[in-house]
Amino acid sequence: MFEGIKEKIWEQLREKDVSLAMLYGRDGRILWHRGRSILGGSVLEGEGFPRGFIEAALRGRARPVESEDVLVAPGAGELTRSAQVLKIKSLIILPVGGQFFLYIDSGVKESFSGADREAFRVIGGLLAGTIEQVRRSESDVGGLSGGSPEIERVRDLVLRYSLEEAPVLLLGETGVGKSRIAELIHRYSGRKGKLYTVNTPGIPEHLFESEVFGHRRGAFTDARADKRGFVDEARGGTLFFDEISEIPLPFQAKLLRFLETRRFHVLGDPEEREADVRIIAASNCDLAASIRARQFREDLFFRLQILTIKLPPLRCRREDIRALVQENLEHLRGKEIGDGFWQALLAHDWPGNARELITVLLRAGIDAPSPVTGAEIRRLIRMSPMPAASLENGEASRDLEARLGAGEDFWRVVWKPFIGRDLNRDQVRGLLRRGFAASEFSLKKLALSWGICENDYKKFVAVLHKYAIHPKSGS
Repeated sequence: MFEGIKEKIWEQLREKDVSLAMLYGRDGRILWHRGRSILGGSVLEGEGFPRGFIEAALRGRARPVESEDVLVAPGAGELTRSAQVLKIKSLIILPVGGQFFLYIDSGVKESFSGADREAFRVIGGLLAGTIEQVRRSESDVGGLSGGSPEIERVRDLVLRYSLEEAPVLLLGETGVGKSRIAELIHRYSGRKGKLYTVNTPGIPEHLFESEVFGHRRGAFTDARADKRGFVDEARGGTLFFDEISEIPLPFQAKLLRFLETRRFHVLGDPEEREADVRIIAASNCDLAASIRARQFREDLFFRLQILTIKLPPLRCRREDIRALVQENLEHLRGKEIGDGFWQALLAHDWPGNARELITVLLRAGIDAPSPVTGAEIRRLIRMSPMPAASLENGEASRDLEARLGAGEDFWRVVWKPFIGRDLNRDQVRGLLRRGFAASEFSLKKLALSWGICENDYKKFVAVLHKYAIHPKSGS
């Protein structure tokens, strides 16, 4: 919804000799700015603009000129001392959508013309319409539907942060919709490049730098051709690190430098490159605990968490379940809703969150008779294995080990959720180490006990080394 809007706005404003443009909320938080350098994230505390006029506009006391919705100081004689120090000659503050203000000033023009003011009104109307469209949309926020205070807050943050350029950190359990949030922030941001997702658990540690930054032919033994990295793929767009905690510790310092400078080295190329890429990161684990365990850099965490969105689990917003089901009714394939359907959905805790809910609806569409009753929903819920999002929880860990002990194989119980980002490396290592010890420290015995056939044993050993999850490896 914000596609192209920010750049279009600034292109138009530069043509009007604008020195500084800012969009800020009634709480004073600066959402977007272009032009002259400023300091601070709030118009109430920042520097580089005259706060007197801004505070008056927030209080509704600024003097309107020509219309109710345009606030103007047309000449230097009417400006405050702070504005004169900044060499501002004219400024306009335009209310936008009831909750925001568009601030514009110039150090060149003695006053903005009538045509200028009309252009600013058009820009303000464009912003207001876009903001209202985001807020009213129910069909465009897949996985974020509902009216709970928690999800309203998330939608508001998505809107606000899409206008920023700083990194965004998304926190929440598996299945709460972190990937969807990243898509929405990128779409609304107006960035011309694409969103590129880095599936961190699926990248071997020794290849991480090559995958992210790329390499030149001959940079290492298997580098037979030049390779574009994820950063180059996402130029002008957004790079989304899903499960940021899985980034190898040696690479974290290089990612931190890229965040701070937008500069990087392609492996095998001495020339430093630069790329305009916005970073969004997500994690379903406790990053503070990872920092304490020296598995995640504290300075990288502080650089990433400038803008943070904590996504609530579905059990904490049960009132949104009806809206989520309505959004995904096509999965029921036209089947009617029967007795006890809603009660069964509302009674479940949904440890797999919205992802688990959609899975149950898909199963109901395929496997349940019509109408779909509460009894059927409960049966389909029982078919879902307990998600492994929190193996630190003893019950979840015992459940996975019990499934392996009952004959389910490693590829289904451990490997599939690891590649699907429901398990991280530390969780898999923990399972492997406990199983390794229980198998008298014999990898072959462990493989046999976990349903790995003899023909797959070499593959099993290879993936343990390739993904640095071997039970003998350090952590």
